[in-house]
Amino acid sequence: MKKLLNAVAVCGLVASAVYVYSIKYNTIFYAERIAKAKQDVAAEEDAISRLRTRWAELARPERVQALASQLLGEGPLDLKQIVKPQDLPARAAAADAIGARIEALGLTLPSTTPGDSAPGGATPQNQ
Repeated sequence: MKKLLNAVAVCGLVASAVYVYSIKYNTIFYAERIAKAKQDVAAEEDAISRLRTRWAELARPERVQALASQLLGEGPLDLKQIVKPQDLPARAAAADAIGARIEALGLTLPSTTPGDSAPGGATPQNQ
């Protein structure tokens, strides 16, 4: 009986040692993965910083103006050229190929004026 109890205790001790070492090695493995991920993040942040610096260099107004003058024959920007968006002329409506085909077939399209009711019976004012 005493030998059986000692054997069970030794087996329990070995099993607990194996379990503790497996936890230790898993912890080391995940710590290395975290360190690698931190290095990757630092490298990406460094790359982003370099790209932002490059963008700032390329988007300098004097550089853009020099390129516009050289390549497009444009002169310096005049204050009279700056307008509000509402002062721009309206854009022409794009051709609707599907609508033209439907009209060519003689079918009618449903009207979508503001007074019409929306799908489901709700009016645009009530939405």
